[in-house]
Parts: sequence; structure tokens; C-alpha cells
Amino acid sequence: MKRQTLCTIAAATLFTLALSASPAEVSAQSAGSWVDIARGRVGAGANADGMIQIAKSRSSSKNGVDFGHGFALGAGPNGLAISNSIGVGGGQAGAAHNVQLNIGRGGAHVSHGGVVTQGGNRRVISGGHTGTSGGQVYGGSHSTGYGQHTKAYSKSHTRQWGGQVYQGQVYQGQPNATSSRTMPARVIRGGGIRMFGR
Repeated sequence: MKRQTLCTIAAATLFTLALSASPAEVSAQSAGSWVDIARGRVGAGANADGMIQIAKSRSSSKNGVDFGHGFALGAGPNGLAISNSIGVGGGQAGAAHNVQLNIGRGGAHVSHGGVVTQGGNRRVISGGHTGTSGGQVYGGSHSTGYGQHTKAYSKSHTRQWGGQVYQGQVYQGQPNATSSRTMPARVIRGGGIRMFGR
């Protein structure tokens, strides 16, 4: 019982010290994800940084339907960053979407984007990234398509708790945990498509 109490006190002390440290002294969180869906070729990836890191991606091509998904989560004393991208293509059309969310000590960021295309190689690319650097949050989203008829959009909003508001696109950083998959056209037999994992 005494040993368990000492372990609990030590863990609580370390957690309190981590929370009381300045933003420059603690691990910065970040997360990014992307999908690239074309006729017969699929790619998806994710990357994350922080004390807690989750980065997963999945891609498949089956019966003329191409699918890709990337998910990332980075968390630490500075806050939480999440990025999610998903895309699908089949027949003459392709579509993809991404969303990022970052809530931290220095501010908050949200961005999202999407694309729909028809004709040609129906290729769509969508992704984004968000993180914290030097106590400031940043992030952005991008989406594009290469079909004959394409509609794409990206929106981004960042607020620093000091009162500064930024609207625009920022894409930076190469975090630590990474998961990426690209595959040529092939048929995957057996089983359904899982949203997470490999």
C-alpha cells in the first residue's frame, strides 16, 4: 500500500511540473494527414508528434473502387491536435475531405477542405496539418482535383489566446510518428474496409 501511494505521489508531481512548465519547455503537439486517390492508384498517410502519438492510414483498391484514409492525433501538456483525411474514387468520380483541430495553451485552430472531381483520371488530393510551435498554434488545409470538372475548397481559422486571429493557409513541420501507404491498382480479396488500423 505504501509503495502504491509513493508511485501515485511521484506521478502527480511529474504531471504538475509538466503542466506548470512554459510552452517552450514541454512537448509540442502536431498532427497531419493526407489522401491521394486516382484511377487505380491510392495513397494515404498520417503523422503525429507529442507525448501521445497516434498515426494510422489505410488504402485499398477493390472492384474499381479506390479508398484511402489517414488519421493522426498528437497530445501533450500543450494540448491536443487531430487530423483526419478520407477519400474515395470510382467510375468517373472522385471525392476527398480533410479536417484538422488543435486546442492548446497558446490558442486554437480549425481547418477543413474537400474536393469533388469528374472525368479524366478523377484524381483527388486532400490533406492538412496542425501543430504548436513556440507556444503559437498553426495549421492549414489543402485540396485539389485533376478531373475535367473539379470543385475544391479549403478553410482555415486560427486564434491565439492573446487575441490575434489568423485566417489563411500554413503547412509546416515534419512530426515524428508517421504512417503512409501507397499502392498500385490491385484487387484486395476478403474482408471489408476498416476505417483504422492495417
